[in-house]
Amino acid sequence: MEPHKDNRLIGYDYSQNGAYFVTICSHNRRNLFWRECRVDPCGRPKVTLSHLGQIAEETLQLMQEKYHISVDKYVIMPNHIHMIIGVYDDNQRLTARVNPTLSQIVGAYKSLVSSRWLDICKSHNSTMGTIWQRSFHDHIIRSRRDYEEIWTYIDNNPKQWELDEYHTI
Repeated sequence: MEPHKDNRLIGYDYSQNGAYFVTICSHNRRNLFWRECRVDPCGRPKVTLSHLGQIAEETLQLMQEKYHISVDKYVIMPNHIHMIIGVYDDNQRLTARVNPTLSQIVGAYKSLVSSRWLDICKSHNSTMGTIWQRSFHDHIIRSRRDYEEIWTYIDNNPKQWELDEYHTI
């Protein structure tokens, strides 16, 4: 068994204000989140999310409300999700509560999606299976240019699906 590798930047406070590019993959990179993808006459992909993909999208909104973060941009791909998460504490909290870390936010997101999916699977008397790959990839966005490049990457990701490093056959 391979030892656990810490993916976070050592010594960095992931609860501080800032923007983070996050990629979360499905377990074994299974295509779970898209039902189909068609190309419109202009060459733009038209994606239909699977039921699980719809839950993943709806849960992004719940996370913004629960953790007082912003999901500035996201794309749900067949087997992974890219998002820009903004942690912007406006210093108007009435408590001394500390911002959650990025790992806590992503962990809660995965857990909420899994719980909602499990409820649906139980109601259909089916097995859920494992949804998520362990951990996630993050990149601390440190400049406006970096932010804009990631935003463009997220926009173009569905068009580039065949070339994407997470594409599976």
